[in-house]
Amino acid sequence: MSSLQNTSIALVSAFLVAACGETAPATPPTVEAPVAVPSSAPVAAPVAAPVAVAAPTAAVVVAGPGFTFAPISGTAGGPTDGEQMGEGCIGSFPTAPQHTIALGAAVPHLRLLVNAGEADTTIAVRTPDGRTLCNDDSSDPGNSLNPALDIENAPAGAYQIFVGGYSSGDSWSAYRLGLSEAVDAMPSVVVPAP
Repeated sequence: MSSLQNTSIALVSAFLVAACGETAPATPPTVEAPVAVPSSAPVAAPVAAPVAVAAPTAAVVVAGPGFTFAPISGTAGGPTDGEQMGEGCIGSFPTAPQHTIALGAAVPHLRLLVNAGEADTTIAVRTPDGRTLCNDDSSDPGNSLNPALDIENAPAGAYQIFVGGYSSGDSWSAYRLGLSEAVDAMPSVVVPAP
């Protein structure tokens, strides 16, 4: 592996760790360069230093107010009961977030929207300050079973997104996640169905 590749891996790892609210290691990971040996000598397999995995998902970076966001896809549900996620959380969630949104600057109003077609999904969001916010249904005229979660004065930092299924029949449903600054944005209008 070249030193440019090592540097790139270290920089990407440090960014993802920082975006997820963790502290980056003081020194970047290193990989030992292969050593040339005569062909008659036994050769030991080279051992690379481990590279830390920063998060279960790659962070999507949103600059701040006035952002544009292309919806991202996922699969809802998991083994974690909503009560374990936080107060007022309903449904079955994954054990790790499906998405991490790294907000680069504070946004006056952040609205997270999920469109899962006909499935009944729920959403839980861990904010940079450690709160867990949840929503089950919205007032979406296209499908009120689509959740929409509003965060007023959303601070910069990493937001961990968990999309759950309301019941066992809704788990493992495909969905699309969108973000908006509009208070009245509706999932079925802003986010195309999967």
